[in-house]
Amino acid sequence: MKNMNRWLKLGMIGMGTAAMLSACGGGDGSKSGAGEATPGGTEPVAPAKPSGPVEINLVTPDATITPEFLERLAKKFPDYKINRYNQATKGSAITDLLTNGTPIDIIGRAATVYENDVVANKLQYNMEPLLKQAGVETKDFEQQLVNYVRSISGGGMYGIPGGSAINHVLFFNKTLFDQFGVAYPKDGMSWDDAMQLAAKMTRNEGGKQYYGFAGNTGIMTATNQLAIPLVNTKTQKPTINTDERWRSYFQIIYGNSVLNDALRSNNKAFSGGAKNLTAGDTAMLLFNANIGIIDKALQEETVNWDMVALPSFKEAPKTGSPMNSTLWGLTNQTRNREAAIDVIKYMVSDEVLGDLAKIGYLVPKQTDAIKRVFATEAKPAGKNWNAVNYNKFAAFPEMTVSDAAIAALYSKQIEDIVKGQTDMNTAFRTIEEEATKIIEENARK
Repeated sequence: MKNMNRWLKLGMIGMGTAAMLSACGGGDGSKSGAGEATPGGTEPVAPAKPSGPVEINLVTPDATITPEFLERLAKKFPDYKINRYNQATKGSAITDLLTNGTPIDIIGRAATVYENDVVANKLQYNMEPLLKQAGVETKDFEQQLVNYVRSISGGGMYGIPGGSAINHVLFFNKTLFDQFGVAYPKDGMSWDDAMQLAAKMTRNEGGKQYYGFAGNTGIMTATNQLAIPLVNTKTQKPTINTDERWRSYFQIIYGNSVLNDALRSNNKAFSGGAKNLTAGDTAMLLFNANIGIIDKALQEETVNWDMVALPSFKEAPKTGSPMNSTLWGLTNQTRNREAAIDVIKYMVSDEVLGDLAKIGYLVPKQTDAIKRVFATEAKPAGKNWNAVNYNKFAAFPEMTVSDAAIAALYSKQIEDIVKGQTDMNTAFRTIEEEATKIIEENARK
């Protein structure tokens, strides 16, 4: 149990915005002796039963796969030798392993980069028949996430969600609200309400500037609550000037004159992270819900904080952000599929994911057993942990290989709007022009 607690404290998917949208370079995933990739819906040949020692190469940057958790796997599967390759370390990227001939038996990548990382390298394998054979039910997992997996898997399942998941909530500094005599944010707010509150909390008192709101513009754009795609996949054109939801979105979130004037006057960026909240000058922060568990200052309560559900738009009431998580998948190189599916089944079990849920992590499995234990051992105690699951999860927007670069364009133009260096119309034209170049360049590759 001691090792388990260490694993839980350390465990967290390293899925910041850049990781969510990044993609590895291309490469041919096929190797001699490897099974062939099966398209969605095609039955693979039934695997042989594991016989004797089995070696499994587990390739993932997922930070829940700690040495302590690997010890747990070793005890669970004493006949399996499980080698972990961390893609976040030099020499262990997918392209490195393909180059040096290291078989990839289990791959773990964030859902939002799985297509660009795994499918683009021709490593995909439809594991749905094996999941059914192992008794892993896709209905037990968050369905918008499952739908997204099917959309990149030709209707099959190239991966199954696992690990700790990511969605977004609104953190707030209770001390500032008390100091200014303003009622706390609450679950179920609209974005109009939230940004009015942001204006009310933006003020200069005693020579100190306070800001009502900060949010990470990358995650707010790429995995937005309205499922607005950055690229129209049918026309291969940017959506910034053709989908009217973008204009409304920008006006509500980035058109707050009170907040923008304060940011501009103090040369402060709109986009921010946990340090904005813990510095004591920001009233509300939109960010990944899991920072409440992994951020040292928040764990130590250096500020008196709490959280509420992400505010929603009138077009999508009580709908938060999409849920993103690691996908665990077999590849067409997997040497012993039955052994590998044994390991995946365990990694997505109620036992393993329930342990993460107990301490407040959002997990992609949504069984009653996991819901019952969610946040029962979460620290700090007394926080509104239910905010994590208050909203429905949004659908993922359709995604393309150009999204990461286009999202960066959005972030730059958002900051320029806030700074008063451009207006919204000019920003939209700039995004459209530059995004078109990115799309065309990727089409030539």
